Amino acid sequence: GAKAQPQATDKSLTMAPRNMQFSRITQRQGLSQGAINGIAQDHKGYIWLGTQEGLNRYDGYEMVVYEHRRDEATSLSHDWVWSVYVDSAGTVWAGTDGGGLNRYDPETESFVHFRHDPEDQGSLSNDRVRVIFQDSRGDYWVGTDGGGLNRFDSKSGKFSHFRHDGENPESLPSDTVLAIYEDSKGKLWIGTDNGLARIGHAQKKFAVYRHDSADAGSLSNNQVRSIYEDRRGRFWVGTYEGGLNLFDPQSNSFQRFQHDPLDPRSLSHDRVRDIFQDREGTLWVATDKGLNEWRPEKG
Repeated sequence: GAKAQPQATDKSLTMAPRNMQFSRITQRQGLSQGAINGIAQDHKGYIWLGTQEGLNRYDGYEMVVYEHRRDEATSLSHDWVWSVYVDSAGTVWAGTDGGGLNRYDPETESFVHFRHDPEDQGSLSNDRVRVIFQDSRGDYWVGTDGGGLNRFDSKSGKFSHFRHDGENPESLPSDTVLAIYEDSKGKLWIGTDNGLARIGHAQKKFAVYRHDSADAGSLSNNQVRSIYEDRRGRFWVGTYEGGLNLFDPQSNSFQRFQHDPLDPRSLSHDRVRDIFQDREGTLWVATDKGLNEWRPEKG
């Protein structure tokens, strides 16, 4: 049940930064490398961490490191891991920077590789995998850096491709895909380095949103790193240089939340990497300069 929140008597205290205690997991705890690109928790409770030097599995005490080994065909295909994803069955996937897509097999503690093959039209479009996502229908979507978007049919093992076409304004806005998100209506949102796109499951056409310097209600920046629908159905879009955007589907416009050096309660940095809402309804925004906590009732 909901707990009654203690009422703060002094209004100035309600938005004061909280002194939160963090414990750190570093190379001292066995982490293979300090730059973490991806994090996920599997169904057994293990935390998986993708770094620039291998994939790590952490149980709260010990770190197991999976690395690429030239003499082992079923080792991790590449040490630079961009993304880690756990699907509905609890299977762990890793997207690498040049080694394609990896699926972890816990029975053998090895990896199955999905690579780009120029001779095979049904192979992965590009080996630089930035993002992996499974939609509510069970289909997998794989965003690459340079090869566009892939829909993966796990039954056939084939990939179908969505690419940018300069002649077609309803195509994917760019071949560099940085984020994939499914909303509560089953529509897929794709963040690229040149705009935001939305597509229905059986469709081939994208609705595209881009920054327009003449329109204050347009997307603040075209490099879209994160997309998130909160429990009230509000749509948040994090960009790499333009801060945070709140999308209004009725007016098809965006409200911007950006860093203001004169306002200590504004967003701490305009490079937004991730957005998440916790069970209490608080929105957390990860930036290149710290973590931000946004309490909806206070705005």
